[in-house]
Amino acid sequence: MKITHAHRFDAPLAEVWAMLTDVSFGHARAASMGTEAQDVDVDEREDGSFAITLRADVPTSSIPSEFRAFLGRDLAVTYTEVWEPPAGADDRVGTFAVEIAGAPGHVAGAIGLTPEGDTTEFLAAGDVTAHVPVVGAMIEKAVGNAVQRALTAQLEAADAWLAR
Repeated sequence: MKITHAHRFDAPLAEVWAMLTDVSFGHARAASMGTEAQDVDVDEREDGSFAITLRADVPTSSIPSEFRAFLGRDLAVTYTEVWEPPAGADDRVGTFAVEIAGAPGHVAGAIGLTPEGDTTEFLAAGDVTAHVPVVGAMIEKAVGNAVQRALTAQLEAADAWLAR
């Protein structure tokens, strides 16, 4: 299943980038999804690239009830963004992945930030896959919808963070 999510930040790229690479914002991202991050890691590499990793236990209430029995009470979720070194003063591009321990699904794709004057465009596009006979498509849809809701919540938290 394909997912796409676009958002416009009312802030220039430098401010959006400072927010995304702030460990405190990583915790705010997790809180926006109704959980607490057990671990937030922001790793700046020598070449200017960044890896941002959030690990959290997410309540299974975010997925359809018919799948909860297979997964337990909480989902151990690891969300990773890997941003390439800046190629200039413009766009930032990278990849993202969502891993759910013990779940038969995976989400991965591309992310980008593009400056538009005093605003910044964000775009995430990826694929949800679940290699499970018969119910794979249903799992993909459930995971895809949960990821879309999580992105919406995180971007609302980002807007609030930038408005402070």
